[in-house]
Amino acid sequence: MQQQIHHHHQPLHIPQFEEQQQHQQQQPQQPYLGASLAGDFGSAMATSLVISPVVTVIDRSIIANASGKTPLVQGLKDGFRTLATKPHIFLRQSSFLAVFTVYAGTYATANTVETLCTSSLAINPAFPKFLSSTTVNIALCAWKDKMLTKWYGVGCPKPFPKLSYGLFIVRDSLTVAASFTLPPIISKILQGPEIGASQAFANTVCQLGLPCAVQLISTPIHLFSLDLYNREGVSFGERVRVVKRDYLAASVMRMGRVLPAFGFGQLVNVNVRAGLTGMFSS
Repeated sequence: MQQQIHHHHQPLHIPQFEEQQQHQQQQPQQPYLGASLAGDFGSAMATSLVISPVVTVIDRSIIANASGKTPLVQGLKDGFRTLATKPHIFLRQSSFLAVFTVYAGTYATANTVETLCTSSLAINPAFPKFLSSTTVNIALCAWKDKMLTKWYGVGCPKPFPKLSYGLFIVRDSLTVAASFTLPPIISKILQGPEIGASQAFANTVCQLGLPCAVQLISTPIHLFSLDLYNREGVSFGERVRVVKRDYLAASVMRMGRVLPAFGFGQLVNVNVRAGLTGMFSS
């Protein structure tokens, strides 16, 4: 009678391999780098398309008003009328394309630098994101304002004063700092024991309020730089008089401009970016 021999096969244990499997299971699944970058660029384009029409109308109205070419209210009416009744014409105008380039480039830079820092370099993205987006935004805004001033200013196009470039850089540095650097710092203060605001409330107030508040400082710089281009050989006192004359209206307009650009625009960017990245990863 033959004896049946039963072979009990024990699984082969490889400790190192098992540790790697356990580590992989514990880590949240990250989207592919290509999918993340596609979402970064797609959301930047979508965000710029949403916010640029309003910003375009406000920017060129402020510039045309500062040069004396078109009153501010009239410029706003004309711009929004064209946007509402002839959007196909508005979206082909050079002024819109210039503004679209500014915000598409700024958001694409911020998004991609954040992705590369967190996915590939494994470093804190805060400073690289701020430095890169600030540099791109300042360069593109200076170029955009130079073009708008030539298109909607008075007289024949002429060389742009170097001092105006410098003032544009100061102006945009203030706006970017108030939009990206200060909100998380002030938000933590508001959430502290002395005030006790909720995180959602503090973040929203800082993200929407600080970029608007800094316009009270940056608007005189903006108006002074435009006057340097529009009028040559004018005394400092006369330039200050023009800045005082246009300060209130221009400040309100620039607040209305920065609110969609860096307030609501950031909300659009975050949500569209998450949606596109998930779609491209699936």
